[in-house]
Amino acid sequence: MKPFLAPFLVPALILACAPSPAAQPPLRIGLDTQALEWIISLEGGGQVCDRSGKPLLKLAPDEKLRIWWDSRGLSDPTSEYRIQVGKPQNSAEATALLARLKEQGEAPERVKVPDADTWRVLTGRFKEASEAEPVLQKLQDLGFDELWVATEPRPAPPHKGRALYAITDRYDRRPLPLAGVWLRPAGELTNLQGKGRYRGKVEIFPNAQGRLTVVNTVELETYLRGVVPKEMGAWEFPNVEALKAQAVAARTYAVANRGKRGADGFDMSDTIADQVYGGRDGEQSLTDRAVQETTGVFATYGGKPIQALFMADCGGHTTDVAQVFGGNAPYLQAVPCYPAKPLTLPFSSDLALNGEAPQPGLTWELLRLATGPLSPDWLNAERLGRPATAEALAGPVQSLQKRLGMAQQPLSPGNLLLALARAFGFQHVVAGQERSQDADYFLPGALTEDRLLAAFLTRRGVVPASAWTASPTLSLRQALQALGRLWLELEPLNLNEGTLLLDRQVRRKRGGPEPLALAPGLLLAEESPDGSLRLVSHSDIQVGDRLKWIASEGGAQVLVRRLDPDGAAWDRYNPMAHWRVEYTEAELLALVRKRITVPGIRELKADYNEQGRVQDLNLVDTKGTAHRVRGMHIRGLLGLKDNVFRWLTVGQGVQRRWIFYGRGWGHGLGMCQTGAYGMALEGAPYQQILQHYYPGTILQKID
Repeated sequence: MKPFLAPFLVPALILACAPSPAAQPPLRIGLDTQALEWIISLEGGGQVCDRSGKPLLKLAPDEKLRIWWDSRGLSDPTSEYRIQVGKPQNSAEATALLARLKEQGEAPERVKVPDADTWRVLTGRFKEASEAEPVLQKLQDLGFDELWVATEPRPAPPHKGRALYAITDRYDRRPLPLAGVWLRPAGELTNLQGKGRYRGKVEIFPNAQGRLTVVNTVELETYLRGVVPKEMGAWEFPNVEALKAQAVAARTYAVANRGKRGADGFDMSDTIADQVYGGRDGEQSLTDRAVQETTGVFATYGGKPIQALFMADCGGHTTDVAQVFGGNAPYLQAVPCYPAKPLTLPFSSDLALNGEAPQPGLTWELLRLATGPLSPDWLNAERLGRPATAEALAGPVQSLQKRLGMAQQPLSPGNLLLALARAFGFQHVVAGQERSQDADYFLPGALTEDRLLAAFLTRRGVVPASAWTASPTLSLRQALQALGRLWLELEPLNLNEGTLLLDRQVRRKRGGPEPLALAPGLLLAEESPDGSLRLVSHSDIQVGDRLKWIASEGGAQVLVRRLDPDGAAWDRYNPMAHWRVEYTEAELLALVRKRITVPGIRELKADYNEQGRVQDLNLVDTKGTAHRVRGMHIRGLLGLKDNVFRWLTVGQGVQRRWIFYGRGWGHGLGMCQTGAYGMALEGAPYQQILQHYYPGTILQKID
């Protein structure tokens, strides 16, 4: 069959006149701000310099050096608690809210939301969250809406420590400049013990909180080599077009947010607060390729790099920026994460089967038997329901004995399940191991024949305990199921698994694409999310579905399509595509009290947008007071992955349990990383992916 061609059209890459990549200044990435000491080494040795570049001391290859800030054991807290009033607002709204709060004797201020053109209004400064409670209650009584106790960075003058020291392997202590040091390896890499290896320039200097800040200054494209695999690694998303989309998004975000954390002495952090950055240790060959093949490409709107926000999994649909950070970015609008029409590839069985008929009790053991010892027509439901006889089983038993290289043993008289076990010599393994007490534990008293062998078969899961007395007549299905499990005891099933690709190849987990060879006499089946199987004569398999197959020498002889429990969405490849979280009453109350002060929870009420995402959540406490929470605060309040959820309650009072069913992981804005992978599997180039999740944007290549 000819390869199926994807319906996506590759949009033309729009080239724009712009400065060369060299004109992009390096980025300063904050690696840490909390430690009081670091142990470092330099590739090939090197020098420790002051921050202007003047050499201070020399390190040999592999020599370790401890850099220690002697702060006399004192350091200031790096954060404090403040009350956020209302949702993020535009400048005029924030100014009006500031005036209202000042009228009530507060000293509020506004803080810009980094990823949107909106402002947060904060008031009060508290060392502990509990200290905010009186002000919180006051504002609530005055009618202020949506109050939230937030953790914020704490401004402070520089802490005066005693000194910065370098301590060598020989325990020599050398004073260093209070302004900090620049680590200059003879090779490429600086190693920070417990953190990793980094290209570019690494500096360590004291900060205002009496700790050490570590900054890695690195070229933009080199920075991306450490970001893309940490944000969307090739092991989890092995498709270069998806990784290219991530590379462009990460590049655009980095340039748009340069200087975001300038007050801390760097541009961005290396965490999810900005973009996760792993330095040299994070780099992967496929993500390196994605960075290289998109060098200098940015997503722009109105000629400027966009706020290229992205999240792990959008829960089937992204959302508008106004519902999360406020503001109105035209390219951060809600888009679906479903194909207009699922892309499927047809597969057909080479056998004449009534594949739509019910097939209760079809198992992997029976399917495997149909690859050799049995012909597929044995799997007919009517035939499997017939009584089992020694004559009917003689052929399959002899065929399996021959395959396993065992002596031909006829079925012995008596109980047919025991006869099957004896035909493969299992009676020889029970002596000295099985005990009569165990047989009495597993088996009914009415079974008198070879109870030790029967107990062994039950203990191993070959024969269910109920089968010994379930019916006076053993069905062919029960007998063949036991035969298949005996086969598993002697030769484990080598079940192959892979993802269906666009060109009718498969990709095994942590492997590359490979042809899916199909043998003559193919048996085709589908597996439901509950694990049940049914034979089919034809299946239109969606690209990206997982396939399982039992291979013969000529290729796959049994091919099973797994119906994805997460459905047909592009973002179905993430473990958080759907989730379930359960809390006891006490557990949920403890979570809520980390954010707002309530005596107890009476009920939750939610308003949803058209895509099922919670926009407003009202928590009514046991005194009848409603606490309104919106946007990103909702999932934080309830400890959930995303705002796409519904819930059930079971029990009453302190025995109540809250069961949340939800989708997605993240804020829901911009590019869905898992959805990008799903689009790429269906043949979408990275340009198409970016223009789907950032509608109206133009890709510009900086030459």
